[in-house]
Amino acid sequence: MADKQLTSILSFFISEEIFAFDTDTVRNILEPGKITPVPNTKEYFMGVINLHGNIIPVVDLRKIMGIENAQINKDTVIIVVSNDGRAESLIGFIVDGVKEVISLNEDYALQETIIDINEKSSFKITFKGTLRLKDSFIHIINLNDIVGEIEK
Repeated sequence: MADKQLTSILSFFISEEIFAFDTDTVRNILEPGKITPVPNTKEYFMGVINLHGNIIPVVDLRKIMGIENAQINKDTVIIVVSNDGRAESLIGFIVDGVKEVISLNEDYALQETIIDINEKSSFKITFKGTLRLKDSFIHIINLNDIVGEIEK
C-alpha cells in the first residue's frame, strides 16, 4: 500500500530535534497524568492510561530514540495516535513538547532521512522522510513501522 500524500503534520520535540506525525493519525494531546505501570515490560513501555474508557499503552519515545534519563516537565506531553483509525489501536507517545501543526502544500519536498543507528537501542525507527522548513529539519516518523516494532 502506497503512503498517501501528507497534508499536515504535528511537529514535536525530542531533546533538541524536531519530529512529526501525520495529523491524520493524531487523536489527542494529553498532559502526562497517572500512568499505571505494567510489570515485566520493556524499558520504554511506561504503562497504561485510561482515555474515555479505553486502556491506552504509553511508550516513551525519548527512550526509544536513545535519550537517557528523560524527565517529565511542564512541556512534556503524551501524543495519542492510531495508525489505522481504530480505538483498539490507540497508543500514546511521551515527547518533550509539541511545536506546531504545519500545513503542507502539494509541492513540499520530502527528502530521504539520514539515519545513524543508535547503538544504545535495538529499536529500529524508520521515517517517511525529512522536511526542511526555514532553518529547521523535521523528521516524519513512519507510524506503521514504529507500532510494528513496539508490538514485537
